[in-house]
Amino acid sequence: MNNNKTLTSVILLLVGCGVFHYLIFPIFTPKEPGWFLNRYVYFLLMVAYIIGYNIILNLKPPMFFKATTVWGVGYYFYDAVLHPHIPWTLRITYMMLWSIGTFLYITQDPVTFKEFRKPIVKTIVGDYRMARIVVFIALPVLVGFATYQSLLPKFEEPVELRTVHPAPPATTKVHGKSYTLEGLQNPFRIDEQDKYKDSFPFLDADKQEYVKYITEGGTIFFQNCHYCHGDQLNGLGMFSHVFNPTPANFVDPGTIAMLRESFLFWRVAKGGPGLPNESTPWSSAMPPWEEHLKTEEIWKVILFEYWYTGWHPRTFDEESSSGSEKKKE
Repeated sequence: MNNNKTLTSVILLLVGCGVFHYLIFPIFTPKEPGWFLNRYVYFLLMVAYIIGYNIILNLKPPMFFKATTVWGVGYYFYDAVLHPHIPWTLRITYMMLWSIGTFLYITQDPVTFKEFRKPIVKTIVGDYRMARIVVFIALPVLVGFATYQSLLPKFEEPVELRTVHPAPPATTKVHGKSYTLEGLQNPFRIDEQDKYKDSFPFLDADKQEYVKYITEGGTIFFQNCHYCHGDQLNGLGMFSHVFNPTPANFVDPGTIAMLRESFLFWRVAKGGPGLPNESTPWSSAMPPWEEHLKTEEIWKVILFEYWYTGWHPRTFDEESSSGSEKKKE
């Protein structure tokens, strides 16, 4: 009876997940997600389905099957549901934490852990003969394949240098509005930052409008960006070491100090997916922040980054005037 219930649970899981992924998932991922039609509501419905049929049919699958299902659901979330897609190095980190949580659940007491180990032990000692044959054949094959892949000569990396700061497009569209990057200015840069270099903006936010914008930008930065770019904006955030290339170091004079704010606006809004071909194959892992932040929030974060590091953005006026002076000479 228990074997029949387990088989029923396995069939319902495989068939249900196939239907959800191939038929329902495209419905919940339109070009313009809504409050209901979005990938996270889809994931909740899928989890509710898995829990629901087990409760309604009173299947009570064994602990080993429960644990593998929970682990598989977590992997599916990070691999297919979470958007924008995270790099594989970060996915490994998340899955390690998910695996630890699953293991803590199955080892919460001796009875639960014994139930989890039961099919594993029976497979090893030979009670599950067919499973044992499959495992002991598949395992050497998988190990051999992994060894072969690791020893297989890889193609050499391209000899051409990666363009760190690629040429931006003439225009970019953010939140449905088109922007001409040539001549585009930060709408919140209303004063010179040197007037406030010795002040702490969070103390003066209610007195100066410029400082108020810096404060708001800093708040947004520390809520979203410091995990990779670091709390000192030096590219050494807690997640920075899992990325290749590592996040930008804004303190370095070779980054934002030599760029226009319009360039940063384009890069932050479009992220790594918006980079041109000359920035591949080692393109940025930064997500397109236009999917998470408002347009004014992006500008305020840029304003904060320049204020914090003390750099001044390159301006169009200075470049045009320097160019005209050269012509006169």
